[in-house]
Amino acid sequence: MISFLVPFGQARNINTDVLVLGHAGSGFLSPLNPFNPLPANSMASILKAVEEHGADGVEVDVQLSQDGVFILYHDVTLESMTDETGSIEEHKASDVVGLKYKGGFFYDLFHDEEIITLEEMLQRFVAYPELPYLHIDLRNHNPERHLSYAQKLIALLNKYNYPLEKLAFISPNADFLEAFRQTEPEAILIPDTAGDFENTLDTALAHNFDGICANGKSVTPEQVQRAKEKGLQVVLFGGKSSSSIARMIALEPDAIQVNNVKAMRKLLE
Repeated sequence: MISFLVPFGQARNINTDVLVLGHAGSGFLSPLNPFNPLPANSMASILKAVEEHGADGVEVDVQLSQDGVFILYHDVTLESMTDETGSIEEHKASDVVGLKYKGGFFYDLFHDEEIITLEEMLQRFVAYPELPYLHIDLRNHNPERHLSYAQKLIALLNKYNYPLEKLAFISPNADFLEAFRQTEPEAILIPDTAGDFENTLDTALAHNFDGICANGKSVTPEQVQRAKEKGLQVVLFGGKSSSSIARMIALEPDAIQVNNVKAMRKLLE
């Protein structure tokens, strides 16, 4: 298995050496504790996580447009967060990129965010002294595009010289992850449990994947320990309040894709 979170020879300190990643940047449209009007995967939420709150990197949701452009967007349909309809894979990139996010009247008073491409984010990242860690939540609803999606995405990341040790590819679909293995045998592949930890653990072991990704609300200490005993990296996601984040830290995962980067950094001080 490939260890992608702790450099070779570096000691781990329990509870403090967990990788801190902004979950969908750090946008979660929260009215309280803390107030956050930023949409998921928006540029402002990504930059806030990394540049303002000191995340080690981000997790983003990546979809492929009809004409082969990678776009950051979380939901299946555009109508959930924009004035457009349908899915991204049904549209050309020019129809989608630049669409204003619509989080609701209250939230929209405090942001002016638009849908962006993955490449826009990469262009920002390559200007940093050190590239952030990047967890890519693979979003594709057409199995016939799995391999072409993988080939195009690896090619784009190679264009920006993104090191494989700072990348992780995440999906609940084992066949989709296998398309990435076919494209790049050293890619770090992590199945998402999608609420079924036990079956996903079996899948990860059967396919010799590198880790397992689970919702921090529902996973148990025993499950985390069992996965780590099998040689798997454990990635958790969620956590807005300090109490929910503290619970995830106590589980001793390798990485947390956290909604509230600022609160997690404070807990790790």
